[in-house]
Amino acid sequence: MKNYAILDIENPNARGNSICAIGLIIVQDGKISERKYSLINPEDRFDRMNSEITGLTESMVLDAPTLPECWKEIEAVLCENTIVGHSIRYDLSVLSKALERYDLAVPEFHYICTLKLSQSLINSDSYKLGKLVNDIGYTYHEHNALEDAEAAFRLFEHIVGNCNVDSITPETYRHEHVLKNKLDEKLSSNINELYGIIEGINYDGVVDSKEIEYLKKWVNDNLKYREYALFNRIITTLNVILEDNIVTDYERRVLLSLVDSISHSKIYNDATLSIQILQGILKGIVCNEEIRVSEIGNLQIWLEENDYLNGVYPYDKIYNIVSKTMEDGYLSEEEKQQLFHEFDEVLHPVQCCKGLDLKDKTFCLTGDFKSGTKKQIEDKIIAKGGIKKTGVSAKLDYLFVGGLGSEAWKYGNIGGKIAKAQELQQKGKSIQIISEDDLNKCLK
Repeated sequence: MKNYAILDIENPNARGNSICAIGLIIVQDGKISERKYSLINPEDRFDRMNSEITGLTESMVLDAPTLPECWKEIEAVLCENTIVGHSIRYDLSVLSKALERYDLAVPEFHYICTLKLSQSLINSDSYKLGKLVNDIGYTYHEHNALEDAEAAFRLFEHIVGNCNVDSITPETYRHEHVLKNKLDEKLSSNINELYGIIEGINYDGVVDSKEIEYLKKWVNDNLKYREYALFNRIITTLNVILEDNIVTDYERRVLLSLVDSISHSKIYNDATLSIQILQGILKGIVCNEEIRVSEIGNLQIWLEENDYLNGVYPYDKIYNIVSKTMEDGYLSEEEKQQLFHEFDEVLHPVQCCKGLDLKDKTFCLTGDFKSGTKKQIEDKIIAKGGIKKTGVSAKLDYLFVGGLGSEAWKYGNIGGKIAKAQELQQKGKSIQIISEDDLNKCLK
C-alpha cells in the first residue's frame, strides 16, 4: 500500500468525545508528502490526568481552531484514504463522537491498526507504540500527536517491509450512536442547577422572555453533554418548549416536571447537593432582573423545609435576609435592592480590585488559568513577595480565581475553596476573592 494517511489525536478528558490535538501524516507513493499538526480547542474540560500525559492545558488551546474549523481542512484526506494508526479504532471513536457533538455528519472510515498487526506479526513483551519502535531503533517524544503519528508510520513501514506481509486488507469503522445511561458524577451540579433554576423561574407562576433566554443559555452551555441520555432528553424537551420564545401554562408545567433533583452522589454529600439547588433557585429568581414577593415567599418555604442546612454556607446568609424582608409580607424597593445585593454576593463572589499588595501576603489559587499553569502563576506571585498556601483558612489574604473556572467545582461557577472563602468573609475575615484579570494587572 503506497498511499494512506497516518492519524493520531489527543483528548482532554476521560469522556472520549472531544479532541485537543491532531497529528496527521499524508503518505503518497510510500513517502511522506505532508505533515499536519494542530492544537484544537475542544470547548470541553481538561482532566488533570490527561494534561499530565499530553502536556496540554486549556490555556494553551484557547486561540486554537475548534474541531469544525479543523475538520474542513482534513475531512477529504481522512475520507478518501485508508487511515493507519496505533490502536486507531479508539482515535476514530473519539473523532466520531466529537463530530457528533457538533452535529457534523460522521463518515465511515477505512483503517489499518498497527497494534493489531503487531500482535499478530511481532513477538514482543509489550505492544505499546514506544516499545515497538524502540525495538526497531526509533525513539521519539510520546504523546505528541504528530510524533505519535510519525512513530506509527515507522512501525507500519517496518511491518510491511520486514514481516512477510503479502497484502493488508483495511477494515471499516462505522460509528454507532449510543447514549450513555450512567451520568458523570461531576455533572450532578449541572442537573441540580437546572432543577433550581426552573423552580426559581416558576416561583411567580410566569416564565417571561428574559427567563426563556436564561434557559436557552443553560442549553447552550450543556450541549456538549448530549452523549448522556439524561442531558439529551432534557435538552431535546427544552428546545421544543423554547423554540417559539413562548412558554404556555401547559409548557410551564412540563418544565416543572422536566428534571428531578439529584439527592445522592458518590462525590458530593447531601448538603452540597442541596446547596447546588439553592444556587439554581437564586439564579432563577434574579435572571429576569426582577424580584417579586411571591418568589421570596416560595424561597422562604424552601429554606424552612431544608433547615438541616443550617450552618452550611450560604444557607444562613440567605435565610436571614429572606426572613427579615418577609416579616411584614411586603417588599419595598429598598428591600428588593438589598436582596439583589445579597444574592449577587453569593452567585458572583469574585470582587473587583484596582490594586493588590502581594508582598508578605498569603495566597491560594483555584480553578484553571488562561495565562498559564498554576505553577507558573504561583511562581510569578511568589516573585512579587507572595506566600503560597494550599488551602483556604482564616489567615489567607487572597484567593485568586482562574478565568477558565473548573468543571470540578461544586456549584457551577463556585468551587469548594471559593465557598469556604465566602463563609469566612461572612464571619468577618478579610479574605479577598480576586479574578485572574485583576491579578494579571498587578503582576504586569
